[in-house]
Amino acid sequence: MASWQAATDDAGQPGVGQIVIGDGSEDDFAEIVALDERVTGLSRPEFWHEFRLQKATSNALIVLVARHAGEIVGYATGEVRTWPVRGSACGWVYAIGVAKEHRLKRAGSALMAEMISRFRASGIGTIRTMIDVDDHLLMSFLRSMGMTAGPFVELEMPIA
Repeated sequence: MASWQAATDDAGQPGVGQIVIGDGSEDDFAEIVALDERVTGLSRPEFWHEFRLQKATSNALIVLVARHAGEIVGYATGEVRTWPVRGSACGWVYAIGVAKEHRLKRAGSALMAEMISRFRASGIGTIRTMIDVDDHLLMSFLRSMGMTAGPFVELEMPIA
């Protein structure tokens, strides 16, 4: 577990509160799913059910949680994988979210730093993610972490 000093505590005092980053457990999934719905405004039970099943049978998936005073206030998920398009293995960040009241307390930065550390320990030199082009808050956060546009373009076509 990594411990990160929060920017402020609930009383606004610098350096008092702590965000603790650690591995998410099976017991954390219900809280992660509820937090994800609050953060994204989307109910994604299928995504989380599949992710939970994969996590139960694979050591490749990473599930991190940020805790403040024992409560989960953030999450990040990812894995090392080779994408089906040309390119070497890289770290993929699948989901990251932080409760609104903890967004300026470095919980997201701490989650990303730990995810990057895990990818580096696996010998990975690049991380990727895909986000909704209209998610300006997440885009700003990821850019502040040093992420830029990658070499691939997602294409889609409605078929229904």
